Amino acid sequence: MAVKVRRPDVTGVVGSDLDIVQRLAIRLQRSTRWARSVGAVDLADGFAAALREELDLRIEARNTTAVAAAARDEHLRVPAPYQPYCGEQVLVMQYLNGRPLLTAAPGLPAESRAALARVLLDSLLGQVMLDGIFHADPHPGNILLLNDGHLGLIDWGAVGRIDAGLRGALQRLLLAFFRGDPVMLTDALLDVVNRPEQLDEPRLERTLGRFLARYFAAGVTPDARMFTHLFRIVADYGLAVPPEIATAFRALATMEGTLTQLAPRFDIVAEARRFGEKQLAAQLSPEAIRNTAADELAALTPMLRRLPRRIDRIGGALEDGRLTVSVRILADPADRRYLTGLVHRVLLAFLAAAAGIMAVLMIGIHGGPALSKTVSLYSFFGYCLLVIAAILAVRVLVQVFRADPE
Repeated sequence: MAVKVRRPDVTGVVGSDLDIVQRLAIRLQRSTRWARSVGAVDLADGFAAALREELDLRIEARNTTAVAAAARDEHLRVPAPYQPYCGEQVLVMQYLNGRPLLTAAPGLPAESRAALARVLLDSLLGQVMLDGIFHADPHPGNILLLNDGHLGLIDWGAVGRIDAGLRGALQRLLLAFFRGDPVMLTDALLDVVNRPEQLDEPRLERTLGRFLARYFAAGVTPDARMFTHLFRIVADYGLAVPPEIATAFRALATMEGTLTQLAPRFDIVAEARRFGEKQLAAQLSPEAIRNTAADELAALTPMLRRLPRRIDRIGGALEDGRLTVSVRILADPADRRYLTGLVHRVLLAFLAAAAGIMAVLMIGIHGGPALSKTVSLYSFFGYCLLVIAAILAVRVLVQVFRADPE
C-alpha cells in the first residue's frame, strides 16, 4: 500500500504562481500576434485548471480508476486506488514494487530497452488516439520498471482528455501524414485547431504539401524536427491550438525525452507510423467497417425520417408563393469591423477638414479682443483649431497606411 499526502501550504503558493502566469498570458495576447495565434490565454487557463486539479487527490483517484478501466495494454500497470481511504489531501493506492525506469534500464540489453520504449509509446498513443484520457506528465520519475518485467505508470494527477471528435481528427491527421495527402492533411488539421476568421486555405494546402514532400517523400526518414516545422506553420497561419491538443503534444514531447534516454536509437517517428498503420488496419477490418456503418445509420435515421416532411413543407411553400430566404446583413464579425473602421476614418477626416476650415476663417478675422500686440483671441482659437485639424489628419493617414494586424 502506498500513501500520498499533499503539502499543507501548497495551495497558496500555486495560486500565486498561477495568477502571475494568467496575467502574463493576458498581456502577451493583447500585445503580440503570436500569442493571439496560439491562444495564450486559453492555454494558460487550461494549464491552471489542470494544476488545480492535481491539488485535489480525490480527482487523482478518479483519474487512476478511469485510466485503469480504459487501459488496453496488458504490459502497463496502473496502481488501483482504495477509494474509501482517499480524500482531498490523502491518496491511498496499490503499491507497485519496482524501480524508476531510467535507474533500472542501464542493466538491460538494448533489445529490452527498445521493447520497453515501444510499449511506452504505444500506450501513450493509445491513450490519446483511442481512449481519450492520457497521462499528461510521463516524465521518467513517473515510470517504474516492475519486478515482474512490466511497466508501471504512477502520478495520475495531471491527465488530459480528448473528446471523440478530436480523436477522430487526430487519427485522420496521422493517416494523412503516412499517405502524403496535402488535401487530407489540411482538412484534418483544420478539424484539430481553431481556425481564424480569414484563412487562405489554398496557400495553407500548398505549404503543407511542401512540408510532406520534405519529410515524407520516398527515401526520406522523418525525424522529430518535423513537429517544430509543423508548429511553425500553425503559428504562421494564425491557427490556435486547443488546450487539450496542446496538452497531448506536451505529453508526447515529454515522452520523447524519456524514450531518448531509455533507448537512444529509438525512432519515434517510425514507431508512430507503425502504430498508425496498425490502427488503420484495425479500422478497415470487415467487422470495424460494419460497426461504423451501423453507427452512422443509427445517427442518420432520425434525420432521414424528418426529411420527407421537410421536403413537403418546402414544396408547399414554393407552390403557394410563401418561400422566403432570410439573410442577415453584416453577420460576419470581420465585415462589421471593416465597416466600423471605414466610418471611423470618414468621421475623422470630416472633423479634420471642418476644424481646418474653421481655423483658416478665424485666423483671417481682423479685430476682436487682443491677447497681445500681434495675436487676437480669434487668431489664438484659429491656431488651436489648426493644430487639432493637423492631429486628426495625421491620425487618418496613419490608419489608412498602417498594416492590418489581423
